[in-house]
Amino acid sequence: MDSSQDDLKNKEEMKKDEEIQNLDSSQSTEDNAVNAANDSTEKSTSKEEMAENTSVTEENKPKETEVQEAITPSSTVVEEIPAAPEAAEVTVSEALTDEELEKEDDTKEVHSDEDDHDEHEHHELELPDYAEYEKDALIAEAERLIKNEPIQKIKNHIESLRKHLLKQLNEERQAKLKEFIEGGGVEMDFEYIQPRREKFRNIFSEYRTKRQKHYQALQDELESNLKTKLEIIEHLKVLVTKDESIGDTFKEFNALQQEWRNTGPVPRNESDGLWRTYHHHVENFYEYIKINKELRDLDFKKNLEAKEALIQRTEKLLEVQSIKDAFKQLQDIHKKWKNIGPVDRDHREPMWERFSQATKNLHQKREEYYANLREKSEELLLEKKKYLEELKNFDIKGLKNHRAWQDAIKAVDKIRENFKGLGRLNHPENDKIWDEFRNLLHEFNHAKNQFYKNIKKEHNENLAKKMALVELAEKLKDSEDWSATTNEMKRIQAQWKTIGHVPKSESDKIWKRFRGACNHFFDRLTENNKSKDEELMVNFTAKQAELEKLKAYEPKKDDQKNSVKELKAAINTWKGLGRVPRSKAGIETEFSKVLDEKFKAIDMDRKESVRIRFENKMETMTDGQDDRALANEKHEIRRQIEESQKEIDQLETNLSFFSSSPNSPLLKDVHNN
Repeated sequence: MDSSQDDLKNKEEMKKDEEIQNLDSSQSTEDNAVNAANDSTEKSTSKEEMAENTSVTEENKPKETEVQEAITPSSTVVEEIPAAPEAAEVTVSEALTDEELEKEDDTKEVHSDEDDHDEHEHHELELPDYAEYEKDALIAEAERLIKNEPIQKIKNHIESLRKHLLKQLNEERQAKLKEFIEGGGVEMDFEYIQPRREKFRNIFSEYRTKRQKHYQALQDELESNLKTKLEIIEHLKVLVTKDESIGDTFKEFNALQQEWRNTGPVPRNESDGLWRTYHHHVENFYEYIKINKELRDLDFKKNLEAKEALIQRTEKLLEVQSIKDAFKQLQDIHKKWKNIGPVDRDHREPMWERFSQATKNLHQKREEYYANLREKSEELLLEKKKYLEELKNFDIKGLKNHRAWQDAIKAVDKIRENFKGLGRLNHPENDKIWDEFRNLLHEFNHAKNQFYKNIKKEHNENLAKKMALVELAEKLKDSEDWSATTNEMKRIQAQWKTIGHVPKSESDKIWKRFRGACNHFFDRLTENNKSKDEELMVNFTAKQAELEKLKAYEPKKDDQKNSVKELKAAINTWKGLGRVPRSKAGIETEFSKVLDEKFKAIDMDRKESVRIRFENKMETMTDGQDDRALANEKHEIRRQIEESQKEIDQLETNLSFFSSSPNSPLLKDVHNN
């Protein structure tokens, strides 16, 4: 446990001991007053001597001007409050400055002796984690608190949400200022109106006004009650000097006691001395005045029963499950104990011991409970630090693509949920850790937004490229230049595939347009080819017949010249029959194959045979029917040339290694190759 936690624990223990000591002091004063009275003669105490025992006098009462100065905020201009017994109307200026808005409300708080002063109040009045709230939610919560909750109970809430709201508003204003300057503006010309700031300015002004009015009214009420109770004490002093029937005097005494009980709270700093003085004179009345013993014993008995009941209630509080409820009941019991008169001497000390011990036992149980809470708080703080380290070690620079960022977003959301699930801790380090965690989240979100900003820019550029292709496809879709347009359509389709993603909102729309234009053209092309194929089937039938004639022809090896002439005639006839459907193009290859066999059969010169067959092959390829076949042939010839050149280069390299005679058979073989 760190030093701040030790200090907090020590302060709580000191306050608990002080409360017990106050009870001891009160009872001790009560006993001392009675003992002193027994040692004195009847009515030996004068009014002047009695007054010396009274801790609250006209001399040390707070002055009204001091009260007025205490409740006036130093940063706010207010109207002068006249020194009058009635509650003065506190007026706050309608508009607070930004400096005043940034400051905590410094209205001096006024406390009565009946306020629940609880050293563990920060545990039981749990603050929401306002750091998680957005601006509008913070403003709405401030309005709700001021409207529905006691104004004196919400200071910590208002201060916390004010801090977080102004932090967000200031960050928003700084971001806009940065944009303004980056856009070429000058800082002194910058003006940014924030309606949320103006709205909260009015809310905070209303909050301050209500607090000031509340504490002014409370101060006046406490002063009035103090004055009433001082007057009651003065009347008690006079009772012991009256010369009247004991019955009348006792009735008046009871009436004064009841008036004391009915009178409200007084300033907390006046309470102890006032209570001791009151009980001193109550005991003095019992001991000094010549009253009927039966009446006194009856009063003692009634007080004994009342205090016994309170002791039993206190002892049973240890069985109450809710520490918060038990402590509130204990505070109520203590207030009632103070308003009960004395008991006889034999029961006085034992009763006080029981009451004091029961109170100490409950305080001990409560202290153990909050010690466990502090220990749990330390454990949860370590958990928060663990998630903070996870976020610190997150490799943002390594996120290069959409998938990586999506995985990272899920991981960070998980860390954030776990961190948030631990809740707000009543620990000195809680806000510091949250601020650090929030800054890391801000850095992550900034990097994420920058990445997707760049992605968006890239998508828009891709959209422009694809739109250009869409417009080109739509322009070409009705073209009748079938060959050129087919090649162009294939080209832009291939280019479309190389372009990256576009904005999702536009993706389907432009794809439908592009696909529609392409399909429109190729559907037309299919229909056009279908009608042409029907015409070309006539040519195919004729070529089938010509192919069969060529297969049946037997060239004469000994009459090579006429055979070549007849074969060339067959070639010309074949060409004259025209094109065939693309699906029947295989007949051209078959014709060339049969023709090659016929040339081989006549055993003509190899070069001439190759030349004739090659010319026939090229003429077939260049008839416009199959551009790809011509391209493939060109590629194959280039490949053969490259292989031949490599072989020549290798042979020339090999020749450089020969040093033998030029007549060497091996050297001649290399030259021949």
